[in-house]
Amino acid sequence: MKNLSPTEQINASTTHLDRLTPRQLARVLNAEDFNAARAVKKANREIAAAISLAAKTYQTKHKIIFVGAGTSGRLGVLEAAECVPTFSTCPTEIFGIIAGGKPAMFRAQEGAEDNAKQGAEDIRNTAAQDDFIIGITANGHTPYVLGALQQAKKLRAHTALISCNPEADTSHADIHIYLCTGPEALSGSTRLKAGTATKMALNAITTGAMALCGKTYGNLMVDVKPTNKKLVARAVRLIEQIARTDEKTAAKLLKNSGGKVKTAIVMHRKNLSRQEAQKKLNRANGFLGEIIDD
Repeated sequence: MKNLSPTEQINASTTHLDRLTPRQLARVLNAEDFNAARAVKKANREIAAAISLAAKTYQTKHKIIFVGAGTSGRLGVLEAAECVPTFSTCPTEIFGIIAGGKPAMFRAQEGAEDNAKQGAEDIRNTAAQDDFIIGITANGHTPYVLGALQQAKKLRAHTALISCNPEADTSHADIHIYLCTGPEALSGSTRLKAGTATKMALNAITTGAMALCGKTYGNLMVDVKPTNKKLVARAVRLIEQIARTDEKTAAKLLKNSGGKVKTAIVMHRKNLSRQEAQKKLNRANGFLGEIIDD
């Protein structure tokens, strides 16, 4: 058992899993999930390093790429996809690659994770120097991910590895975010607390990086992309609140700004045209506070 990844080892606290009542199951599984948050806390320093590197990568107009297989791959694709509506990023700026391609998002592609050559090929076709490649593998040894990271280093890209194994292969990783989640409640099922901790780490990296890039105002989502009724309503509320105006005026400002919350706010607060407001934001590198906080 010593040579096994912690995620493959037997959890002594859940050996009776098949004999529990539904209420007991809920409690036991929840108790194990608390380890996910603790693991992320312990990796704070490495996550901070990844936040800084991701911010620098985005600011210099290079790509942030998540790469993984199975649950890890799906989490990376999900994280990248969520950046588009939340921070108005472009799908070509932050994106995820999963072993087995798009079909693997919905159905397991057996054997895809063992193909190191394909991992390298996928990175060769998408990455370039100074991009930031974040490999995700709970056991720390997935060939597809390691092949991708090795190729990334050949391209002189920056790299990070997120794993739940202290003995992960970090030979091609600049940063190792080790999430010490321990054995799973269901042995080997890394979609449980390993997956939860991984998503928490990814959330921190993207949110932290985007905050450093001027994509937030305080804790407000001022770069939201209003692509549905819910997000339009959120955008209007943000403009109403920060621009200090009424709902009707905020809705008009959103329309006249081309659907850009920060532009709308600057237009109103500084009495500028859409073009003038956008130029002012560009000069401030997108940081709204530098313009409206007197």
